[in-house]
Amino acid sequence: MKSRTKTWMFVGLLTVAVAAGLNFGFRVSSPEASAQDNNFDNKKIVPFVPSPQEVVDKMVELAGVKKGDVVYDMGSGDGRIVIAAAKKGARAVGFEIDGDLVKESRENIRKAGVQNLAEIRQQDILTVDFSPASVVTMYLLPDVNLKLKPNLLSQLKPGSRVVSHSFDMGDWKADKVERVDGRTIYLWIVPAKKR
Repeated sequence: MKSRTKTWMFVGLLTVAVAAGLNFGFRVSSPEASAQDNNFDNKKIVPFVPSPQEVVDKMVELAGVKKGDVVYDMGSGDGRIVIAAAKKGARAVGFEIDGDLVKESRENIRKAGVQNLAEIRQQDILTVDFSPASVVTMYLLPDVNLKLKPNLLSQLKPGSRVVSHSFDMGDWKADKVERVDGRTIYLWIVPAKKR
């Protein structure tokens, strides 16, 4: 009897949450949704949870972002890391799969006045070619970091910097670890290629 009551309580709470418009990382799509949107929705592998501005600033600082850098932000969300990097004079590119977040971040870039240095591409982060980047930033999940690690190591030039909020890269030990407001930020510097 108790488990049935708990089940109904959960269903009731979920119904109230959905009615209130809370987002649990899934979306009910209309039949009119385009095939491309559905294709991108199926590839979402990380929910959008924004990094606090203090963390964004520390990530950009830790990576030493400066004019002449090309910064790639994986899962760029509302564009806050891209904007922060562009304000440092870097060419900043965000990769985001959620069409609503792409629109929002492009508008945020316009409002910040950095559209000459910043852009957002609607693209699956697992398909990104990292070779143009000198800095890669991310706030993903541990398994996604590990999926990206081989490409980061093989495509980035030696000396390129990788910064992750909260999650490490398994056996690739960070060159530096810092904490901001109880959150951990990792920095890796891509080593020289082995001959």
